[in-house]
Amino acid sequence: MKKEKLFENSAWIWAEDNRRKNDRVYFRRRFRVEKLPPRALLRVGCETKYWLFVNGRLAVFDGGLFRESLPGCGYYDETDISPYLREGENEMVFHVWFFGNGGRNNTAIDCAGLLFECEELSLFSGADTEAERAHGYYSTAEREPSYLYGGYNVAFDGRKEKFTLCPVLAAGKGAAVVGRFGDAPWGKLLPRPVPPLFFSDIHTAAYVRQGEKATVRLPYAMQFTPYLKVKAAGGEKIGIQSDRYLVHGGPGGTQDLYAGHRAEYICAAGEQEFESLDWIFGEQIEFTVPATVEIVALGWRESGYASEVVGKFVCDDARVNRLMEKCVRTLKVCMRENYMDCPDRERGQWIGDVSVQAPQVLYLLDDNGRLLLKKAIFDFIRLRKGDVLVGNVPGDHFSELPAQSLNAISEWGMVAAYYAATGEKEMLSLCFEPAVAYLKLWQTDKDGMLLPRRGDWRWFDHLYNIDEEVLEHCWYYSALRFASFMAKELKDGRFDAFLSARMGAIEKNFAARYWNGRYYTSGKCADDRANAMAVLSGLCPKENFEVVRELLTSVFCSSTYMEYYVLCALCEMGCKEQAFRRMMSRYEPLIDNENTTLWEDFFNLGTMNHAWTGGPATILFRYFAGVAPDLSVRETDIAPLRRIECCFRRKGENVSVVKEQ
Repeated sequence: MKKEKLFENSAWIWAEDNRRKNDRVYFRRRFRVEKLPPRALLRVGCETKYWLFVNGRLAVFDGGLFRESLPGCGYYDETDISPYLREGENEMVFHVWFFGNGGRNNTAIDCAGLLFECEELSLFSGADTEAERAHGYYSTAEREPSYLYGGYNVAFDGRKEKFTLCPVLAAGKGAAVVGRFGDAPWGKLLPRPVPPLFFSDIHTAAYVRQGEKATVRLPYAMQFTPYLKVKAAGGEKIGIQSDRYLVHGGPGGTQDLYAGHRAEYICAAGEQEFESLDWIFGEQIEFTVPATVEIVALGWRESGYASEVVGKFVCDDARVNRLMEKCVRTLKVCMRENYMDCPDRERGQWIGDVSVQAPQVLYLLDDNGRLLLKKAIFDFIRLRKGDVLVGNVPGDHFSELPAQSLNAISEWGMVAAYYAATGEKEMLSLCFEPAVAYLKLWQTDKDGMLLPRRGDWRWFDHLYNIDEEVLEHCWYYSALRFASFMAKELKDGRFDAFLSARMGAIEKNFAARYWNGRYYTSGKCADDRANAMAVLSGLCPKENFEVVRELLTSVFCSSTYMEYYVLCALCEMGCKEQAFRRMMSRYEPLIDNENTTLWEDFFNLGTMNHAWTGGPATILFRYFAGVAPDLSVRETDIAPLRRIECCFRRKGENVSVVKEQ
């Protein structure tokens, strides 16, 4: 009889103690196949990550998706293992790594566990699965990775266990059953909403060795697992890290230094190889190899989110092309479990960064990229804290930055970008009421103007001359406008009175409070960001465009995050030539340096790869190639924006080729 629900016949399993942090356990399940099935769908849930081998072949690399899917819940993977099967005896081996700690992209849980089922093969996790705790792995001494990361450094002693990618288990004993499905603390598991990671074969490469330092330069910035093959006397320790191992805080916090993940390997006697099964990020791999160790080969395995770049923009200016290439690489390496601000310091799904990434995703990536964006929106809405929309979810270190949350639900944010490209009303239905509930959290003065909302961090941008008061009103007003748009699309008038009253009060009083005849200001500074958002929110009338243009072409306070909106504002005012000049001038040091990704700011403050810096990709597609969706006029069924190829000539702004499929 067919079972009625997932994992009904499966049990959570582990070794003797399932509360050890930074723990690795190998599992083996032997089974017989009389006739090869056309499909064998294996479902796997685990805490926290796993590698799967079927008959010695690597089937899943870095499987498992960080929780949460809903509060208290996780995910399960589905993999068709039929291509790896053979008639007769078969063997399935798992290498499972339990973190037990959280960061800005994962939520901690205190119990390790593995759960699996394959109905076609009658395979279910239970006491008949063999388990053996890994003997070679140990915990490093300081320095441990920053609290912003989940996971730990990787350390392996080749004298205690010979490293093999597919673990070799001794004659094992039955794994302890540590809980039935649905029991606390694992909660309900939802299907993984994004594809499994891609992974390459091992690549070996030339290296430069100077004393004990051996360096491998990668072809571009990437997510990778380091690999080595050496001959040693035994007992020597090899250190492994990337050139991005130590990263400073962002502008304003450059005195802070954050450590990423690193690895160390203690050699056995003779020839051996090792792959550190924990991805790190960088453009170089740095090995510390004692003089007595002979290097046979050094290399890496690339892995990452499985999305292809299908959009292309090429013009007759080599520096513009280089800027676009760096935007693309920056976007790609800021994707894995979630969209992230940077892979070398935080890996957090800061929702302001995602709002800058969102249109790039829709211009540049295939449908898999869109799935990760959809997941980001689900995370943002489903993992809200009461009525508070927070960033950095999933993750233990979440924060409410009101300006970023307003951005996400504004006309310029990730929800609007996603809907403009897909027309999915289900997404609007998910977001509409939570967005309005969040907007209701702001209190107002007697004129209906906003009182400041601090949240966890009252942050609008890095650095100086930030007119928070004007910016807060602009972001809030734009979010009101998009909420009104959602109401019309959904034919839901429940909140019309609230939205209309709030919009009307700001429209009535905004200019009187903040327009001084030359620019918008609360009286503290002349801020390019605030005036750009006055334009983009619709609070700046066209008759003021010429005056505001003067400020936007002469004031340069914004970081690379808010620079995107300044450029958008210039283009929306019809000042594309000025926008182009500003973009190429401000981005000059980012274009000309040797990195293949874009810095966090214009002066190499913080990370050398940061998601919010890729805004020029959208500017070039939207305003210079002229490819943009229109939210104001919609059809019931719209053609999604995707697979765009543009060739652009600067002179005369002629688009020679534009293709949409």
